[in-house]
Amino acid sequence: MTADHDELPAVLGGFDLADQSRYADGVPYELFARLRREAPVLFHPGRSTADGDGFWVLTRHADIVAAGADPAFSAQGGGSRAGGGSHLEDLPMGVHAGVLFAMMDDPRHDLIRRLLRPAVTGKVAAGLADPMRGIAAELLAGARAAGGTVDFMKDLAEPYALRAISLLLGAPRADWDRLADWGRANLGFVNRLTATVDDGSRAVFAQMQQYFTELLDHKRTAPAGDLGSVLALGEIDQASGERPLTDLERDGNAVLILITGFEQPRNTIASGVLALAEHPEQWKALREDRSLLDGAIEEILRWAPPNPYNRRTATRDVELHGRLIKAGDKVTFWWPAANRDETVFEDPETFDIRRTVNPHLSFGTGTHFCLGDQVARLEIRLFLEALLDQVEEIRLTGPVVYAPNNKHTVILDMPVELVPLGSGS
Repeated sequence: MTADHDELPAVLGGFDLADQSRYADGVPYELFARLRREAPVLFHPGRSTADGDGFWVLTRHADIVAAGADPAFSAQGGGSRAGGGSHLEDLPMGVHAGVLFAMMDDPRHDLIRRLLRPAVTGKVAAGLADPMRGIAAELLAGARAAGGTVDFMKDLAEPYALRAISLLLGAPRADWDRLADWGRANLGFVNRLTATVDDGSRAVFAQMQQYFTELLDHKRTAPAGDLGSVLALGEIDQASGERPLTDLERDGNAVLILITGFEQPRNTIASGVLALAEHPEQWKALREDRSLLDGAIEEILRWAPPNPYNRRTATRDVELHGRLIKAGDKVTFWWPAANRDETVFEDPETFDIRRTVNPHLSFGTGTHFCLGDQVARLEIRLFLEALLDQVEEIRLTGPVVYAPNNKHTVILDMPVELVPLGSGS
């Protein structure tokens, strides 16, 4: 779609979905409900996008599931575009789009998934349980020693998620502080606080790339049973006719896995505990009956998906609900909107850990369903178990602060008091 600077459609009520600053108050759920009812396939003008291009907005669960399964909507690119990818702005083809497996189409995307999946599922995932359980217990013990008043994000969710993904990738413990510093400064390519690319975020990203180039070089000489070693040495099935993995693909996807494996559990765990703090009757029910834990994990995922949207590119003309999406147009899937679709979820605006029908889309859908879903669920479970072992009540002690970011739902500050079990408070 060519540059489009028209006024926002009235149904948006003045809310520009591409304006990062609008997300400093969190996800616009009321707007998404209106779009599902009145404009489930909406063309959004590009007045706030980096390239001035508009984009289509899908908000209904069924439409997103169908589009996610349709190769007409590419994660890589399409039409006459020179770039593509999963962000609103086009990323360069052959550098990001078409290289990072989250911005790649089948069959190569599926082959890389098949290569990596054994390193994040089954026995490998289960083998992370004991060390992650120890990390969660250690962090909570530290919070208790500090009097229980902490910033949940900075003191608990952030270090827990960073250490978990470092274990998965096989990054040495001596490097964890350095990785944590980068994670606090950047969210992918952008400055975490401003959601913009600046000289500092470019420098941090370059350091991350260099680090993983060196880490994977080390794994080639001293492989271990970790995901980093698979990225360093693994090969896709050559019977497929696809070319071998390039160094750019290996190093780039290591950085991608660090970013997503840190960012998404970090934000989901914090958002889930926030929901439990805001719904104390749900926390009480979970403390009294841990058989509700599976349902609580799924409801946390539904209630607080870590990514507001993913972008695709139409590879051919597609008509949907009477609207013509043309080849080359950008199309966005809005996961929080789908997760509260009234036609799919009963009473979707209620946080309910006893919910039994819960086909949320927080891990995506179609061929790009999240590679690390088993590890993600395990991380949430182990942290909640540690919290249940030590904490009677979760009290917010100040305002929750969000980053201005429409690609990730990022909590920056979440001050809480964790009241210990048996305190009588």
